[in-house]
Amino acid sequence: MPTKGNGYFAQDVDLNASRMEMIRPFLSKVKGMDTNMTILSVGSQTWIETGGNHALCRQLPMFGPQGFHDMFGWAAIPSVSEYAGQHSVAGRSCTLWRFTRGGGSVNQSLCADGNIPVELNISTRNTSSAAAIKEMHATYQFGPLSMQVDPSLLEKPAICDHVAPPCGNGVGAEPVTLDAYVFHPGLSAIDYSIEDQNVADLLGDALFICFDLLQHQKTFADHNYSLISRYSLHVSPAFGQYGACNGYPDTEPKGPICVGGDLRLAGKEAPFFAGDGESRCTGTSPLGFWYSLPKGGHCAPGEVPSKTAGESGCTWSIIKREKTINQTCLVHDHQFLAKCKTDFAEQKFEKSAAALLAAFESEDFAHGGCPDIGGPHSSGGAMSVIV
Repeated sequence: MPTKGNGYFAQDVDLNASRMEMIRPFLSKVKGMDTNMTILSVGSQTWIETGGNHALCRQLPMFGPQGFHDMFGWAAIPSVSEYAGQHSVAGRSCTLWRFTRGGGSVNQSLCADGNIPVELNISTRNTSSAAAIKEMHATYQFGPLSMQVDPSLLEKPAICDHVAPPCGNGVGAEPVTLDAYVFHPGLSAIDYSIEDQNVADLLGDALFICFDLLQHQKTFADHNYSLISRYSLHVSPAFGQYGACNGYPDTEPKGPICVGGDLRLAGKEAPFFAGDGESRCTGTSPLGFWYSLPKGGHCAPGEVPSKTAGESGCTWSIIKREKTINQTCLVHDHQFLAKCKTDFAEQKFEKSAAALLAAFESEDFAHGGCPDIGGPHSSGGAMSVIV
């Protein structure tokens, strides 16, 4: 996600700790949907806080190297750095140093005024098939610096010791019916399982599929996805902390693996942790919602979540799989990608959401429909698998 604007940075090499605060405007025209993020690294661990005034905390190892790393120390080591001349950044004179041992995977440059950093540029590339993020580019410009850091800012917050409690407005409430969509592989029958997976409402999945396609289906978010399925679910509205789920048993990286979320409560967030409290306990979002469905909360066959699901018991159940389509029908036959590009430019996602709905509402190609290709529980025992 792009980040541009003012932030806060602090590090203490003696404490092996650093803190970075930023606001990530995923869609600048959508008000109130920024991602307020703090990254805290202490020793060998890293925590990420999101949610603004109603913060949540989680560890997300798929987002990159964990633990404290001195961002400037390399520039003082002659064997890994070289002088690159005098430079100017925003009217400030500084000496430019380049990192010489990146081997093509890491490029760094630091412009410093003596021991005071002025601008740091970092580019990393990870070619591993298991890497969630293949490339990362960051530029940091530093304003006036203080030599003292409040030690409390470099301590692990208490909220990082546990997941968030269930949404108070959903505790004691009957389960709700969720019209859920999921972009998934079709290599085998197990790829239809939604246990320990992320699903979304119509708008949320339209956004996710658009994002995935515009990122050229990189393995950060896409694990051989070829099918889109629609499910009717019963879900307890006592939503817990959203968990980021990745992978399937027959994909690389293998999964499913869910991190950062509740192990029993169904999780909920606006895409990319956006909004106060990640919008977890709100009823509407201009970006739709993403949900996590932990295996530990899946109801037994014939069972549905009760009004006490916020305290104990199962939290979500499947009413039925409504339909499964091949992504090629939506993406290629109905030119979904062109609608995505228009929606990202307008930042409304109305066209892509309408196209996704039409694909499931009809079998008639002339009306934007796509055929149901079936699944492991289709009538007659038929199953379609895409290889």
